Amino acid sequence: MKFVQLRSMRDLVMLVASSPAVNVIQHLSLGSTHLYFVIAGTLREMFIYFVKTGERVEGSFIIYNTYTGEISYSDRLRVEPNLTSIPIVEIENQNLLPQELLSEVEGL
Repeated sequence: MKFVQLRSMRDLVMLVASSPAVNVIQHLSLGSTHLYFVIAGTLREMFIYFVKTGERVEGSFIIYNTYTGEISYSDRLRVEPNLTSIPIVEIENQNLLPQELLSEVEGL
């Protein structure tokens, strides 16, 4: 599995907002580090786009205003014409991302 580290949460949000196939952001806590990512791929290979941050995002949804570009966070789903609500899925445990990949990502 390959990975692409993005510069900011804004980059990850814009990727999700512009993709017809990806509509959630996953969150995995790695000790004091928080990994926010989406999984993508082809028939032959999987890869992740991710942002690593030291702070947890507050809220269950990332709200992206498609008109102004503003990003906010909410515990509620917002349904308005210019807003895209992107759920944050909290991962309790997983075996999809191999430990060697997680170790490499933690070291970045």
